[in-house]
Amino acid sequence: MKAFRVMGRTLKAAYDDLFLCVFLSLAWWVGTFLVVTAAPVTVGIHHVANRIANYRRVDNGFFWEAIRQNIGRGWLLFLINLLVPVAILFNIWFYFNSRGWLSVIGVAWAWLLVLCLMIGQYLFPLLWQQDTPDLRLALRNAALLTLRHPLYSFLMMIFQLVLLAASAALTLPLVLLAPALIALAGNFALAGLLQEMGLAPPPPEAPVRGA
Repeated sequence: MKAFRVMGRTLKAAYDDLFLCVFLSLAWWVGTFLVVTAAPVTVGIHHVANRIANYRRVDNGFFWEAIRQNIGRGWLLFLINLLVPVAILFNIWFYFNSRGWLSVIGVAWAWLLVLCLMIGQYLFPLLWQQDTPDLRLALRNAALLTLRHPLYSFLMMIFQLVLLAASAALTLPLVLLAPALIALAGNFALAGLLQEMGLAPPPPEAPVRGA
């Protein structure tokens, strides 16, 4: 299944650019800890991850470049990705703690949360996939890709949750690799769909032995 191939590409890319991924993850943690720089560092890490997913040259200079150029857009996307799931979680808590038939509504909100997370994984990657960054277009395309490829989007979301759970259990990877891995997974997930449409470069072919 294509989702599992994309997962493999994500892990391989993290291994190939291990030191860069460690730098990106540590920079993300520091920026998020300072709060006021949380959105810019998220934009920066996704810029580098998007270049990796599209098999383009990368270094930490692209991280700093993205931070300088996209502060406003970064904060808008960051707040959307943060506040919408929080609002849905509040509704889930409220209805599941209600009596009678109202608790059934909580199930609908739970499914809406899954859909929201599936859409959310494409938002920052789409910002960088576009020739001209456009927030409304990124939101629209993220929703369309999710609705057209629900199983693929669901599996990639689960993959990211598994990465987070494994990193949290092992602690050290959570600090050194988890943010970069999540960014890579989202960008490779997007690239995998666009490759099928001819809108992203295909993975480079491995050299044939003996050729």
